[in-house]
Amino acid sequence: MMVHLTDYAVPVADPDAGIPNLRPELEQLDQAERRTLLTGLFKLERMPGTMERLSTLVEDVDTSFADLLTLLDNASRERRFVAIDEAKAILDRYLPDTAVAGTHDWDVARLLEPYGDGTYHGKLLKRTRKQLRSVSNREALTTPFLFRRTWATPVADR
Repeated sequence: MMVHLTDYAVPVADPDAGIPNLRPELEQLDQAERRTLLTGLFKLERMPGTMERLSTLVEDVDTSFADLLTLLDNASRERRFVAIDEAKAILDRYLPDTAVAGTHDWDVARLLEPYGDGTYHGKLLKRTRKQLRSVSNREALTTPFLFRRTWATPVADR
């Protein structure tokens, strides 16, 4: 499965240049959009074929989102991260096109390749694969593994 990713380099907030401070803009999002951002934003790729969520997630969506807002706050410095399509749709409402630093595709199947050579890279990749072991489809990518039951989209919301 290929996932389309967007690299963001969000400049320091400057209302005169049309670059808003993301924190106050995103605070008004509803619960579903908060979950989408929490599960759809990733750190810049450190190792080919692996992705790490931008923020640590806990069961309480509001607590997790407060932590994410701290990471996205561009009031005093540039913020860099990666977003999948669902999160990009939300961010594009608030950010200008100049915040996009580039796009690329990520092959989830690369996580399933054998990698047991015992090197540091291999051990680290094995650990990352363990964390992402069920990323075999888009729903698995966007729903945190530990919160499958509680974070799943209710049938009425679909």
